[in-house]
Amino acid sequence: MTPRILLFLVLLCLPEVSWANPAHDQVQKMSSTERDTFFTKFLRGSGESCDQVTRNFLQGVVKSGTAVWHVACRNGKAYAINIYNDAQGSTKILDCQILKAVKAGECFKK
Repeated sequence: MTPRILLFLVLLCLPEVSWANPAHDQVQKMSSTERDTFFTKFLRGSGESCDQVTRNFLQGVVKSGTAVWHVACRNGKAYAINIYNDAQGSTKILDCQILKAVKAGECFKK
């Protein structure tokens, strides 16, 4: 299952739609354990090397409404996941090591 289809299914299963970022709003309503499971499936479906998400952290929401989540995997990998404020729930996955290497920020730090 592709990540976009997975996010679309989340939106269909949960009827409440918020004003800002519907996909993010649905993810945020999940418990931390549910988010770990969701992000594990999402990353695996995207072809990323994450055996199991063990930690998730909402870095914040930027002015455009894009939500930035950080997730850590049991195998030591960590990712920043942007959930864009659009009807499709578009996403972008960034490896935290790459973010740090190009001085674009660090995961799990406010």
